[in-house]
Amino acid sequence: MTMAAGNMGLVRRMATISRIAAAFFLAGCAPLAVLPAAAQEEKGPSAASPWPGGTWTPGEAGYGVKLEKQSSVRMSDGTVLRVDIAYPTDLATGGRAKGPFPVLLTQTPYLNTEPTAGDYFVRRGYIFVTAYIRGTTTSGGEFGFFDDREAKDGAELVRWAAEQLENSNGVVGLNGGSYAGINQFLTVAELGPSSPVKAMAPYCMGAELYREPYFAGGIPSQTLNFQRVIGNAMGGKTAQTGVAFLDDVTAGGPRAYDGTYWRLRTVGNLAQKVADTEVPILLWSNEGDIYAQSSLELYTYLQNAGQKRPVFGQMARDQAASGRYQIVMGQGGHCENSDERITLEWYDTWLKGAKTGMADTRAPIHVHEMISNRWFNTGTYPPVATYTRYYLSAGRTLSKEPPGNESRDGIVWAQPGAGSVLQFDSESFPDGATLAGPISASVYASSNTKNLELIATVQVVDRDGMATKISSGTLLGSLAENDPDRSWSDANGIPVRPYGKYDAEKPVVPGAVDKYDFAVSARFSSIPPGSKLRLVLTTQTPADKCGPALGLDPCFPTAPQAASLAGNTTTLHYGPQTASSLNLPLAPAKCWVSGDNPGIPFWKNDPEVAGDGPCQVRPQ
Repeated sequence: MTMAAGNMGLVRRMATISRIAAAFFLAGCAPLAVLPAAAQEEKGPSAASPWPGGTWTPGEAGYGVKLEKQSSVRMSDGTVLRVDIAYPTDLATGGRAKGPFPVLLTQTPYLNTEPTAGDYFVRRGYIFVTAYIRGTTTSGGEFGFFDDREAKDGAELVRWAAEQLENSNGVVGLNGGSYAGINQFLTVAELGPSSPVKAMAPYCMGAELYREPYFAGGIPSQTLNFQRVIGNAMGGKTAQTGVAFLDDVTAGGPRAYDGTYWRLRTVGNLAQKVADTEVPILLWSNEGDIYAQSSLELYTYLQNAGQKRPVFGQMARDQAASGRYQIVMGQGGHCENSDERITLEWYDTWLKGAKTGMADTRAPIHVHEMISNRWFNTGTYPPVATYTRYYLSAGRTLSKEPPGNESRDGIVWAQPGAGSVLQFDSESFPDGATLAGPISASVYASSNTKNLELIATVQVVDRDGMATKISSGTLLGSLAENDPDRSWSDANGIPVRPYGKYDAEKPVVPGAVDKYDFAVSARFSSIPPGSKLRLVLTTQTPADKCGPALGLDPCFPTAPQAASLAGNTTTLHYGPQTASSLNLPLAPAKCWVSGDNPGIPFWKNDPEVAGDGPCQVRPQ
């Protein structure tokens, strides 16, 4: 394959960046969506409440709303930020309610942010402040994309909301998703302990920015498109910021690697600082979110940091999880299907001192399982202690036994098609099973060039042959080195969550057979009885999948990467000495007991359910 032919997919991918990208960000990431309509009934007080803790209910609105738009707040360097303030009002008179009230603060960069998005909380006794990030929309200053100055702004806004905002009672909660979820961590880390912030509710965000969502195995993903439309989404001079970012990454400059730029913006690196503040945190993510894996990792880091354990390791099998840090793993895409009523209960618990019982759980991971649509709880992460290897063979099977003879397959670097796709199927699971947590792949491979790319996609195939994509992960040979201090393995040494360094390209030695361990994003999914698992290996993302503004697929190799991959054929090796495998967190079917309401996250306390499922948390 010539260089021109090898790069045709890349050219087509660049050509498909369309109005979809701009439309997503012009539509914005709404602060909160809600679960399906069947779960939206408001109920009065009841001892049998379906909401977390079993006694609290959202209740009816007790206040009206008065919005004051585009107020000014001056930062310590003289820059003026704009804020919208929504106050509770008396339903009878229409005037401001007496108060004082707790304040909810969200910090957003988006032009189309809806100032009424916090009205649900305002009607239930909160002041809601929407602050606009410096250098975006109508705020002054220079945009820094999560830089130190933005963290200082967040801290100063919190102090203003607690000490100067009219009708504030001095207690602040942080709210928001995506960009407005990430900056909550910057703000709290900057404030330190004993600040006015008493609760956080960040959603659709995670511990990483480089590994998830901007790069896939070190190759720029669809999320690079965001920088192409950032000016339309945020205003100010952000378009110039986007151009500089794109030029640097596509040329293979410093921002193409996990160096200083990204490490200063990696929320996971702040886990200990944030845990030291003891601010309770409710994370909300989705199996299809661009932060699906790193949101669960962030939960893990917070649990470890809060107990002064090694922050970046796995949770210990006997480690009791704290209800101070919880995560809801729903279904859907980025910023979809979170529920303002669950978030309201979190704020009522920590900002108003309501005795909801929401925090009284030792199983703070609330999962909406893929395929089965069951809600269940667990606490330790990763939840499966011992991983199961399924070995690849030239017969295109996945087997629990390694091949007895050495064999190999070739796969070319090209758009999916003849010669660039390999498929491996397991036997069926007669009783079904559960996938729960991080997935990894270990492959023995050689290359005819100084690089190689593999995309591993895991599917569940039902009795009728219908395939459901569960997850995927990417390997780039030149960025395949893992950090042993941040990678996870089980007790048998099977890779659980390889953590790539991605700090510098190291060319592959042509012809050399090397072992590569790489991550496949974590998922919770049922495997229905009679279904089988399928692993599909490809080398390029289809060009028509690279247009959206967000994604996790390797779409836009940098110029040096594309040059090193041109003309590539990768050879996969299988056998006793080259046992390539898919490493799975397999558990029995229905391993955790589930709730009976598919519209509301399951939150029952452990004593009520312990022992009812083979993986259930046991009381100490």
